[in-house]
Amino acid sequence: MATIDKREGSTGTTYRVRVRVSGYPTKMKTFKRLTDAKEWAAETERAIKRGEFQNVIKEAKRVLLHDVIDRYKREILSAKAASTQRTEGSVVKWWDAQLGEYALSYIDSELISRKIAILSESGDTRGNGNKSKPKSPKTIKHYRDCIDQLFKYAKQWGYIGSNPVEGVNKVKRIRNARTRYLSDDERSRLMKTCKEAPNPYLYPMVVFALSTGARLGEITKLEMRDIDVNRSMAILRDTKNGETRAVPIVKHCKDVLLEHMETLDNFYKDKQNVTAKWLFPRADAQEPIDIRKAWENARDKAEIEDFRFHDLRHSAASYLAMNGATLLEIAAVLGHKTLQMVKRYSHLSEDHTKDIVEKMNSKIFD
Repeated sequence: MATIDKREGSTGTTYRVRVRVSGYPTKMKTFKRLTDAKEWAAETERAIKRGEFQNVIKEAKRVLLHDVIDRYKREILSAKAASTQRTEGSVVKWWDAQLGEYALSYIDSELISRKIAILSESGDTRGNGNKSKPKSPKTIKHYRDCIDQLFKYAKQWGYIGSNPVEGVNKVKRIRNARTRYLSDDERSRLMKTCKEAPNPYLYPMVVFALSTGARLGEITKLEMRDIDVNRSMAILRDTKNGETRAVPIVKHCKDVLLEHMETLDNFYKDKQNVTAKWLFPRADAQEPIDIRKAWENARDKAEIEDFRFHDLRHSAASYLAMNGATLLEIAAVLGHKTLQMVKRYSHLSEDHTKDIVEKMNSKIFD
């Protein structure tokens, strides 16, 4: 229902309207004329209640989106890989802040579209922190897919009869996949600043990333038991796709890790009640180290722009392609189940492909 409060102030008489409908956030607006206030109150109530004519069921009027999100986090998100829980969790949290207090019956395609428009206009603070950079289509797609998933589960759980996200324009096929990799000069500068960094773990972690193409989350979760020196292999557990995989550690990477592990033997001698011997531990050895600040300082000191730690993974894949690795081989190293994610590197192996075709032609025609 609507209430109108008459207020006397220095500018004269005003009328503040409050419209309250169960399951919908309170709406307020101030007018100079009482007739305008009454008209707005009546129209606002009608606009809110028009949600009753959507294809909804009784549950949709009393269940909030926050309730759906809470159940989704408990029953669905908690079963996913830890890295997915972090990335998807931040998106779910955003939707909770935007629409959590709305009853499902009052969330329609237009409201969701408005929220997505606000998101697309907000800045992207990743990379070197350029807040003026707009959100990428891929990011927008993640947010749309997330709210779509929430409403699909709401429908499956019997809270709603239709999914309002179906009326929201889909983001066109994403073509902004990054292939940013270090040039020889950039790599040389970065290796120098990482080696000179005050944090002794930064250089081994960067070398490991460039050598194996492992993700930062996979590297930080490594324990000393995961390094098999005799077989020259490292075991990556709890990866993004939920599977364990082995990556080779050879040559310089192996030498760097061996030296690093020798220092860890002394480090762990005086550590008590340690549940896991992390390969890159925090000072108290209770958790893995957070390397982000050290990484950003070294990257900036090397004067490398538009480059994230994850781009070391792209660099490793690009170097593999330029040295003749097939897409199937690159996918195996990176841990991708399909070739779709590694097709972005195909143009880098064109010279290798050309050589193979030339050899075949020489054999059958010469």
